[in-house]
Amino acid sequence: MKFKKLAVLALMACLVFTGCGKGSGEQNEVRNEDPVAQEAPADEQEAGSSASDAADEVTYITEGTVGDYTYTIEKDFAEGKKYYEDDLENRCWFGDTLDEPNAPIWIIISSGEKSHGGYDIGVVDITEENGTIVITVAETAPNPEDRTTDEIVTPNVTVKFEYGTNGTPKDIKVVNTSGEEIPCAY
Repeated sequence: MKFKKLAVLALMACLVFTGCGKGSGEQNEVRNEDPVAQEAPADEQEAGSSASDAADEVTYITEGTVGDYTYTIEKDFAEGKKYYEDDLENRCWFGDTLDEPNAPIWIIISSGEKSHGGYDIGVVDITEENGTIVITVAETAPNPEDRTTDEIVTPNVTVKFEYGTNGTPKDIKVVNTSGEEIPCAY
């Protein structure tokens, strides 16, 4: 009987000293998936956050036609493709196609490498100006108070232009919603 009392007393002491029921103290980081444009922190301003008011919602387009060209938007198309990794680290755009007749062209647009999650990029408009296809993207940053993942991310979006009667676009320009041109990687 004395052994039972000592065992129960030892168990109770362990529970009290280890904080039973209070959790481990570690919390999983969560990513803010809300595509609301936020002003980027001062050190991220060059990434071109698209809005200064947190209430401004960004609406991304997913498909359409501009001039003679039909397009679809593919989010994170380049994800996991090792041959794109070096290009995605920089804030830029580049084109890719297949080496076959009548192949589509993919325009991959990257916001560059970010130190944590919560950043996003999406296409908000595609127009044609004097024969040049102009792709307008919104780049968003997380609200400083939001919790995000600690992993390095490379937000990117891809516009796939199908081969049409006039082929695929030859002259392309990518800008953010402030009108700043995003450089071509090649």
